[in-house]
Amino acid sequence: MLYISTIAGLLVIGVLPLCSLAASNVTVTTKNATGFPPCDALIQAGLGNRLLFATDPDYEPRIASWWALNTRLHPWCLFQPQNTAEVSTSMNALLGAGDGAGDWHIAVRAGGHNTGRTNNVDNGVTIDLGNMNRTTYDSQSNLASIGPGSKWKDVYAELHKHGVLVPGGRDGGVGVGGFLLGGGLTYYVGREAFACDSVKNFEIVLTNGTVVNANKDENSDLWMALKGGGSNFGIVTRYDMEALPDKELAYGIRIMSADYSSDLVDAIVHFTDNYQGFDSDALVAYLSHNTSIIASDVIMAAIHVNTEGVQNTTGFTKLNQIPSLVPDETLSVSLAQAAEGSQLPSGSWNAGATLTFKNDKRILNRAVQLHGQYVQDLKNALGADNFVTYVFFQPLPTFLGEISNQKGGNMLGIDLQEHNAIMWTGGVAVKTDQQALAFAQTRLNAMLAELRSFSASLSGGNRLIYLNYADSSQDPLGSYVKKNVDHIKAVAAKYDPKGAFQKRFPGGFKISRVDD
Repeated sequence: MLYISTIAGLLVIGVLPLCSLAASNVTVTTKNATGFPPCDALIQAGLGNRLLFATDPDYEPRIASWWALNTRLHPWCLFQPQNTAEVSTSMNALLGAGDGAGDWHIAVRAGGHNTGRTNNVDNGVTIDLGNMNRTTYDSQSNLASIGPGSKWKDVYAELHKHGVLVPGGRDGGVGVGGFLLGGGLTYYVGREAFACDSVKNFEIVLTNGTVVNANKDENSDLWMALKGGGSNFGIVTRYDMEALPDKELAYGIRIMSADYSSDLVDAIVHFTDNYQGFDSDALVAYLSHNTSIIASDVIMAAIHVNTEGVQNTTGFTKLNQIPSLVPDETLSVSLAQAAEGSQLPSGSWNAGATLTFKNDKRILNRAVQLHGQYVQDLKNALGADNFVTYVFFQPLPTFLGEISNQKGGNMLGIDLQEHNAIMWTGGVAVKTDQQALAFAQTRLNAMLAELRSFSASLSGGNRLIYLNYADSSQDPLGSYVKKNVDHIKAVAAKYDPKGAFQKRFPGGFKISRVDD
């Protein structure tokens, strides 16, 4: 199991001890003025005891908790609210601090796992939701209420005590907030679609400080927009998700030689086209160069899961015919155990990008070839031991859109997809410095561009750029169908009429930047 956990840790799929989300009296601080307008505004609002500055001993350790080195920025102060009331108070304080004069901004951190500059800032304030990480379960409503700063491994561990789970992140170190606002791919996608489709209610603080709920009956337009619309409306302070029975997973990982890449491609294509017939299965295949695990140019792997705990399901027949480099033992584990053992190590310089294309063997085989070329380029430039690559292939069949619509719909538009598709995600972790990262990222984006062009040449293109895996140069919101783009724009204008999340919270993908 240790070996499997180490390999599974390559998977990128989207913190602190539990504390109360209940409203509490704000204690007036005695901190002195700092000279930073937004930090001073928070002090004047009585929130000074929730601030961390670079002069505080806990500041640098908290910065080091961001997953990727390139996201470990240094804001003027970290604001660490304990509950929704404090988030509300901070919203008015921050947005009233000089009306945005000066070159400073506000960032919001949930789990801190994103590789882009979406969840931290150098010039300004970062709202760190890490202390808002409580998970509770109400058996009468069958709803799990989850704080935005939680990590999925902790959510599952708490819900396991109640015999339930929710469809969430596969890497246990991924945070809840960004994962759900971007969609959320899970082991349960074949039956439950995206994780955001299981969110029955969002509690959100709007930019005027008002706290509202968004669900199918109340602020339903906002409820819909939040499912894939990213950070364009306010700060979500609680996610109420429909729970499922906590059945053990039949979990395994098959490690294969790259010599069998065409066989793996056949298995992926067959699984995707027949997915609806074995919807309790999940398959995530990937390629990787990682000399710290196996001294080889490229290895292939496939995580195979049955969410009903059924061993040897027919969905993996083709996969099981490919020789395995190590014994592929399917284990019975809880989702909490699987998430705990599937965490990508932190502390590297990271980049990633994504693309969706038709489920076509020719395109998948080309993706395998391009990854091989990418690895060779990086070996020549950086040295074989100084980087780790990964390329993931995840099924995205059309029937997922039908499930989403049955559960209220989301913004991703899978229901309008013309063909079964594959979501390709490329990533790199560099161990040396930012110069090496710049080289690796440049070649990564070139690989993506070539694969996109090749897909289009075979009429195999697909609009969707998945927000949770997108590079900052990509436009995931603009990849949505027009009616969904228009919906997000209308909702953002309604609930944030002054456009604060478009101007003062610049991190992430903003709907105002999407062309009409």
